[in-house]
Amino acid sequence: MSDGSLRARPEFWPVALLSAALIAVLAGWSGFTYLDRTRNDPACTERTTLRVAAAPSIAPAVRTTADRFAQRDPCLDLLVEARESVDVLRVVSRTATEGVVTASASASAGPSAGRSASSSAGAGPNAAADATVAPDVWLPESTLWLRRARATGAFQVPAEGVSVATTPVVLALDEGTAKRVGAAGWPQLVGAVKPPVAVSLPDPATSPLGFAGLLGLRDIARGSAPYTAALMRRLSPNTVSTAGEKVPDPVGPGKNETAVVSTEQQVLFAAAGGRRQVAVYPGRPVPGPDYPYAVLTPEEEQREYATGLLRALLATNGAEVFTGHGLRAPDGAAPTDIPAATRIRKTAYTPAPLPAEQDAETLLNAWGGVHISARMLAVFDISGSMAAAVPGSDESRLSATIKAAQDGVQLLLSTTELGVWEFSTDLDGQRDYREVVPVGPIGPRRDDIIRRVGRMEVEPDGTTGLYDTALAAYRDATRNWTPGRINMVLILTDGTDDNASGISRATLLRELGRLADRKRPVPILFIGVGPEIDPAELNQIAKATGGRVALTDKPSGIRQIFYTSLAEFSCLPPECRR
Repeated sequence: MSDGSLRARPEFWPVALLSAALIAVLAGWSGFTYLDRTRNDPACTERTTLRVAAAPSIAPAVRTTADRFAQRDPCLDLLVEARESVDVLRVVSRTATEGVVTASASASAGPSAGRSASSSAGAGPNAAADATVAPDVWLPESTLWLRRARATGAFQVPAEGVSVATTPVVLALDEGTAKRVGAAGWPQLVGAVKPPVAVSLPDPATSPLGFAGLLGLRDIARGSAPYTAALMRRLSPNTVSTAGEKVPDPVGPGKNETAVVSTEQQVLFAAAGGRRQVAVYPGRPVPGPDYPYAVLTPEEEQREYATGLLRALLATNGAEVFTGHGLRAPDGAAPTDIPAATRIRKTAYTPAPLPAEQDAETLLNAWGGVHISARMLAVFDISGSMAAAVPGSDESRLSATIKAAQDGVQLLLSTTELGVWEFSTDLDGQRDYREVVPVGPIGPRRDDIIRRVGRMEVEPDGTTGLYDTALAAYRDATRNWTPGRINMVLILTDGTDDNASGISRATLLRELGRLADRKRPVPILFIGVGPEIDPAELNQIAKATGGRVALTDKPSGIRQIFYTSLAEFSCLPPECRR
């Protein structure tokens, strides 16, 4: 009997179908039991952990693809954490200089080390995030963050990563504003002497979106430095400090109507949340978020897994996940499900490359000359002598100094970056100093900074570890030097160094001379608040950094000293060379 006649006989169909079904069931059960067995295989007691820190705007999409990727390997714990780029920058910079625990080292400590239950693929239920651990893979929103990390000395961070997604920078308008201004573009909305709506610009010194806005201004000015500076001055009063990636929503017609330099993705997210916004594109693309995939771990096994995850993110399925989350593919392919009312372009939008590092720094310094803001590390003496009473007052030196400092924080620009240390001797193990407030924008943290400063207390038996502290603060400030800022260290003290176990003044001066860079000035400003001050000692230290010393009998005079000094230090390179 031929095969053809056999297939033609219908009585054989049920038998054939049942046989095929049985084979499929057995195959599926075998596969399931194999996966279940291998997931619990004793060979997996030495599991591999790969920790990925992704910018919040891309983390959900990365997590979706990571979940799929982790299913393929029963011995892999793949952790995807949404972390602000500025926070990761702080950790990788410290890792480079102080030996902070890396994710790979954390993973080797045990199967639960460094895990995040809310943002992991294949991790156990007891996982917990640790923001002090450097990731194995970093996916910030912009290559600018990789550049900043390397500028701090974090050379384990590559200068460039592989872009896995993009989103263009646009001007976001409320739908009502968009109807009012009609077809106006960036030249009319940003470049006009009297623009029809105020434009909010994220601080370019800290935000890749704000930096892109400056490049848009330069394009409008056709490269003219005076015209670019004039446009900067017009936008400067509306600069906004952002704690993370998220920028404010534009405000519709009325008293506080504004447009905002934003991204396509945020306009799409607003539409999904019922907030009607319209995207206005610059005349030509400016460099926006390019989401570089940067592998940081030196461990070969982690690097292999990181490479595999990168391939998954760049594959067709991975790209579809990104475009489904309001992002574009690396080549500019459009997101899916674009509401027509947003005016977001449904065609490809080719990303623009970043300018060279020197060009970027020059532009940011020009911005700093217009929008004078600072990156300041304020260091407070809390040694025992700071408990002495201020003459003619019932306040101690420390309490009066704190009060003056709190008043100063109230008046600083919201875009100023401020960090606070306190020092005496052996405050943190053998360290004479400890961090009270990490460096960051004042704007969203102003009240918290004031509260934390107010909680500082005198160390009753503490002496003054001035030299060790001054060197540590200067190293931190030079390592994290930021273009477009008045970078400075402010040290408030009432005495001279009397730490017998610390470094000598000669060692301090030699190290300051080695670290000082006239092209990247970081002056130390000393404010002496008591009669025990040795002006010659402080002047010698300040002079090595291009700084100065100011003395006051009354800590209430600190505020005036500070503002006078800030004005003196406000001349930035390349115009000034200290």
